[in-house]
Amino acid sequence: MSELVLGTDEGVFAFHLDSGKFHAEDGPDTRVMLAGAGDTVYAVTDDAAVWRRSGHNHWELMNTRAVEEQPWTLGADARVPGLVWLGVSPAMMYRSGDGGATWVGCDTFNDIPGRETWTFPPPPHIPHVRSIFPDPAQAGGVYVGVEEGGVFRSVDDGVTWESLNEGLFFDVHEVMADPDAQHMYATTGCGFHRSEDGGQSWTLVQEGLERPYTMPLVAAPEDPRLLYTAAAATPPPGWRANGTANAALYRSEDGGVNWSRLANGLPDSFEAMVRTMVAGPGGALVAAAATDLYVSEDQGEHWSLAKSGMPTVRSMVLV
Repeated sequence: MSELVLGTDEGVFAFHLDSGKFHAEDGPDTRVMLAGAGDTVYAVTDDAAVWRRSGHNHWELMNTRAVEEQPWTLGADARVPGLVWLGVSPAMMYRSGDGGATWVGCDTFNDIPGRETWTFPPPPHIPHVRSIFPDPAQAGGVYVGVEEGGVFRSVDDGVTWESLNEGLFFDVHEVMADPDAQHMYATTGCGFHRSEDGGQSWTLVQEGLERPYTMPLVAAPEDPRLLYTAAAATPPPGWRANGTANAALYRSEDGGVNWSRLANGLPDSFEAMVRTMVAGPGGALVAAAATDLYVSEDQGEHWSLAKSGMPTVRSMVLV
């Protein structure tokens, strides 16, 4: 592994996994979410400023206010230069074809059948786009996960949207597809779900997952069936009430059919939720739990605390 770009509550930082060097970067200095596209990293702030990183500590402000709504997540497709997606609250999608300089709303996203039923538990119950994943079967295509609304796919630049929700719990946190685009996976507020028919139908998987509130989801780059997730015992209100997320990391070696808990070098349970993970080549894996960064070099068999005391980490990109 080489350089890890971190999106935190206090801006962007770089962590060199080989040397342990950690430093602030000359990009946004407020809370950000990140998305990667090859060597390029995109960032969006809470006030919708969009930045692009084109090299080590080389950031460019692309748009001071991309949208009026509250940004929630970013996505980018390395196969289509300049293509960036932005998901917001209330749930809506925007698309940029020039690296984040200009944006166009996908207005038909609001016309998806059942849109009026989407919600979110805390008042005022406004749903948001939580996950964006490039379609591996078609460059420029995209999968979108809405919390709480489900999974949707577009292959025509967001002009039309297909609902992929048969058997899926609608509180979607992350959605991901294998390179074959037939095997799909989703973490939700009610467990892990998998599909073998391109999202036309879903099955809830519980084998080996003692905790139901699944959040981040990553696959090993050399083996798309080698999956990792983090799961908490309860939704966020329980974290506050109990003073802990009571979370753990899990690995599946068969495309999400069976899961096993990871332990060596990790806490017995995480008090702070593991909100983001990245998988790199050669069995590398990184997990961020609030201000702590854990690293494994052997597919999650053994872990070490690589860095602590950072600003809270929201997203990560390995470049």
